[in-house]
Amino acid sequence: MKKIFFILTAVVLFSCNDGKTGSSDTSERIDPDTISADTLPPGNLQEERDAVQTEKEVALSEVEPMKSNLGKYRKLVENKSAADCSCECIEISYNHATEWCIDKDKMYINAMCKKTGDNTADVYFVSASRESSPDRVLPWNEFDTNTPVATLTFQQDGSAELDWLGFSKNGEVVTDYALYGKKTLEGTYKKE
Repeated sequence: MKKIFFILTAVVLFSCNDGKTGSSDTSERIDPDTISADTLPPGNLQEERDAVQTEKEVALSEVEPMKSNLGKYRKLVENKSAADCSCECIEISYNHATEWCIDKDKMYINAMCKKTGDNTADVYFVSASRESSPDRVLPWNEFDTNTPVATLTFQQDGSAELDWLGFSKNGEVVTDYALYGKKTLEGTYKKE
């Protein structure tokens, strides 16, 4: 009986000890030297990642740029189109300058739009169009014509957001005249 007990104990001890010192050749073991950044994950995981990427690309391609953002726009005042178009409308053209109101019945400029992206454009001062008893005479000849006075962002619903930047001289906004155009032009416009 002692022999059987001794043999069983020896088998158990040797078998447990073998697991601690032995090496395993199972497929779960990974050699850190063979891992690289371009190692692809297992089949299903990689397919899942590809599917997610494809979904993102399809979603982005469905957001189409505005087909035509040229034309006349009327400013929205309290979410309604302005009734008076004498100083509440803008015309967007990439081919020629159009007249824009700076101060109602007093000051107008010629402005030219240049497309900067699918749904964006910059507005450039070209020249003074007409003045009639302005509160303050502006030095029109000193203003830059190659620095944007405003930016336009065209929305999917057909509206346009105008952000007035101001007149510039030597690439810097002239703070003395920064408010001219801001009150009258800045805001949301709806295409007519």
